[in-house]
Amino acid sequence: MKTIKQLGVLTGRIIRQNLTNADTIITVIAMPMFMLLFFVYVMGGNIVTGNGNGASAYLRYALPGFLLLTMAMGSAYTSMRINFDRTSGFLDRLHSLPISRWVILGSHVLASVIFMLIAEALVFLVGVAMGYRTDATLGSAFMFLGLSVLFGLGITLLAVPFSLKADNYASAGGFSYVLLMLLFVSSALMPTKGMAKPIQIFADHQPMTPIVNAARGLLDQAAVVGQHTDMIAVVWLVGSIIVFGLLSYRVYMHMFLAK
Repeated sequence: MKTIKQLGVLTGRIIRQNLTNADTIITVIAMPMFMLLFFVYVMGGNIVTGNGNGASAYLRYALPGFLLLTMAMGSAYTSMRINFDRTSGFLDRLHSLPISRWVILGSHVLASVIFMLIAEALVFLVGVAMGYRTDATLGSAFMFLGLSVLFGLGITLLAVPFSLKADNYASAGGFSYVLLMLLFVSSALMPTKGMAKPIQIFADHQPMTPIVNAARGLLDQAAVVGQHTDMIAVVWLVGSIIVFGLLSYRVYMHMFLAK
């Protein structure tokens, strides 16, 4: 019970930092909203999707991709928060207290996933205000939530080693540009079939495309999704959680607990 209380206190601290920091709010919540508005109302009419063309058709196609893009942008601030706690000595102070060691890093992971889900929900509400409507069943909605949790956990654990190894706060979030590049060069914002052939081959076989397509299929029952897309997405996500979870634990142990 004491450990759960410690986890709650440390997690609440990080979430409050995120929700009261103007730079975090602008980058993680306001920027994806602006991008959604820009792509739908400025570019959407020129992009042909499986639903046809026009702003409403593009919104129906692209919103799931923007939701994952929102979460990916939040991963940079997860890395920055952990790095700041490390370089400021806050993590060392926590290690001097009678706190379960897994709680210290676990609070950052939990806070990151919760904040990403909050940002995702807000962007989804903007999409609804713009006219997006989902025909997802209750089961599909819960599966989408589960997919979002796995995605948030995977990219958070990816952020941890970078945050612990980075020399300073400014460079800690640099890895997130790779995540954003993978999302841009995927089916998140436009169909891959119109891309140049080498880019299309890369886009079709990199992990973000099946993850986005699975999310799209869960929110839109009419979306054309490959037969094994959901399974491929889960394999990518669970695999990344295992790999980066072990890597995060190893780096954390080497830096703090092996002293």
